[in-house]
Amino acid sequence: MKKIFSTMMVAALVSASFTSCIEEIDPQTSTVTEQQAKDAPGAFDNFVANLTGNLSGQFIYGGDSHYVFDFGYPAFFLVRDVMGQDIVPVGTNNWFDTWYQDFNYLSPNYARTQFPWTLYFGWIKDCNIVLNQAGAVDYAAPVEGREVGAGIAYTLRAMYYFDMARMYAAETYLSNKNALTVPKVTEATTIEEVQHNPRMTWEEAFDFMLADLDAAEKLLADYQRADVYTPDVSVVYGLKARVYLERQDWANAEKYAKMAQEGYRMMTQEEFLSRDYGFNSPNDSWMFGITFKATDPNIVENDGDSSWGSVMMLENGFDCGYAANYGGPNVIDRHLYETIPASDYRKMCWVDFELEDLIDPDAEDIPSDLLNALSAYSDYPERIYAAGVDNASYGLGGLSVKFRNAAGKANVKYDAWVVAVPLMRVEEMMLIEAEAAGMQSEAKGIELLTKFAKARDPYYTYGTHRDAYYNTSTSQFQNEVWWQRRVELWGEGFATFDIKRLNKGVIRSYPGTNHIEGSRFNVNTVPNWMVWCFVNTEAQYNESLVKNPDPVRPAGDSDEFAW
Repeated sequence: MKKIFSTMMVAALVSASFTSCIEEIDPQTSTVTEQQAKDAPGAFDNFVANLTGNLSGQFIYGGDSHYVFDFGYPAFFLVRDVMGQDIVPVGTNNWFDTWYQDFNYLSPNYARTQFPWTLYFGWIKDCNIVLNQAGAVDYAAPVEGREVGAGIAYTLRAMYYFDMARMYAAETYLSNKNALTVPKVTEATTIEEVQHNPRMTWEEAFDFMLADLDAAEKLLADYQRADVYTPDVSVVYGLKARVYLERQDWANAEKYAKMAQEGYRMMTQEEFLSRDYGFNSPNDSWMFGITFKATDPNIVENDGDSSWGSVMMLENGFDCGYAANYGGPNVIDRHLYETIPASDYRKMCWVDFELEDLIDPDAEDIPSDLLNALSAYSDYPERIYAAGVDNASYGLGGLSVKFRNAAGKANVKYDAWVVAVPLMRVEEMMLIEAEAAGMQSEAKGIELLTKFAKARDPYYTYGTHRDAYYNTSTSQFQNEVWWQRRVELWGEGFATFDIKRLNKGVIRSYPGTNHIEGSRFNVNTVPNWMVWCFVNTEAQYNESLVKNPDPVRPAGDSDEFAW
């Protein structure tokens, strides 16, 4: 009879499987015996490849259930971003609305709460397997020939723990250095330790993550990767920049963000707005990414509907996809859109709200002037119209064309969604460098920020967005950086992290809002639904786990906010 273990226990089984008589572990999608893991030819290389191979394209959480959001790491971009205000999951059939409004389903008893816990600790388990196989237990030097695999495992494990620390911590490091984050499970953790495994404080979590990244930096120093789908030392520098930014160690955040930029460049206007390759193919700004493959379960099963392309791309020419055909697109917040100057070419990533006035509900055909206007955004204006108006019963304003179908495959079922997704871009590093520099010398920070912004908008003037904010938790300078991050990195998973880091709130109710009625919540500080809960099973197995409070959904729409 099989025993049911908590997610952390499964992760801890890694060390036990190499030191005891436990016969098998389950690294996400296959059963691997102890003997296979130790002795099979190429086993170590296969486990290393599995580290990034499991990041997308697999039904890790639901298996045969084919949950639409169960397509891997990029799913959490949307999970986090819809919790704020910058992405609105509109339409009649959007699978991400639980994280947008149904916060009661994010409490410990529900499956949505299990989803991130399962995936993140599964990925951590994969890292621990590699570190154990490499002989790198407790940061020991890996055996010869396994240094790079260990370095990749350290890099990714730090990335996962950093994500979880920010998602599960109720307070920022600045407000409380001893605030609790998440429990730690490493390649050396035993089952007994998991049963009494307290959450790390911020200080402990930072020490742990930086130890992993320090080890990765040494092991990957001379590694030359084949493509951006595997992390190298530049990604280690980028993760260090993120960690030090969160820690408000401005000098180190600036240092590592600058180091991370070496060998990369900003996307050009042509690349940013490309109708063939826009945010679906790596270019010289991408530092790290994932890619969906034609053989991935998320592509070949469930009509490909459980994929990034299904929920983020509007232009496919076949009758599948939640964004395009099933009435579930994700659009930009109207206020954020309206703060983007017309001279900023990034504004062309979203359909202008003024085009709503050209919709004629009584006409049999789409008005020609509206089709011409939509042609400024897409080679398939009829499909954009159908996605927003006919299928979603929403409209046109704010529909996203940032993420495009695979080049030349818009009509090919389901190859249109065999695309790459960026996990780290050099533009993020440039903005981290600017913010970190500016917190030490505002003049230097403004200089760096202005240089960045003028590459997107030649008429940019510092201070343009002074009126775009709704509390004074940060200076005008940090607000300006934050605005650039919101526009530049829209849809790439940073919204919740920045709201919590900067102690911002959420404004969804304002004149002309496009947020969904009944979910127009205004909160002037970090909303409690952004503090994620632990599933009940973890608390049952781990006697030392301190729970987070249940999220509370506001009683109703807030009064309209006056900007």
